[in-house]
Amino acid sequence: MLAGLNDIYKAQEDLENLKLNYPDLYEQLHHVVSLTRQLQIKYGYMGSLLRDEDLPKYRPQFVRDSILSLYQNEVEKLKQNPDFGKVKELIKDHAKVGDPKLFLLILGAKPELLQGSTIMK
Repeated sequence: MLAGLNDIYKAQEDLENLKLNYPDLYEQLHHVVSLTRQLQIKYGYMGSLLRDEDLPKYRPQFVRDSILSLYQNEVEKLKQNPDFGKVKELIKDHAKVGDPKLFLLILGAKPELLQGSTIMK
């Protein structure tokens, strides 16, 4: 099920509200999303870690265990934020949009470019 442009705009609006109301939490989230991109780890892996889900589907194949451990520590720091429930709620509310598109919005992607795109994981 693909998210429509209105769904993506709503996700962007909710991210902006998170940024305004929980700036420290948003900054931590942005840091982890940026790190995910820089390490070329799939966004689905990050989403799975944030939701405490089983990971085999997205587990990185070509990332050294030491690097993966550092990455997981950064994700854990985000999860220890007292307001982390807001991030989980936002991810759940926008499940139709999906982790990759949601996280790309955090990095500044335009909603129009994300609509209908299914190549990202």
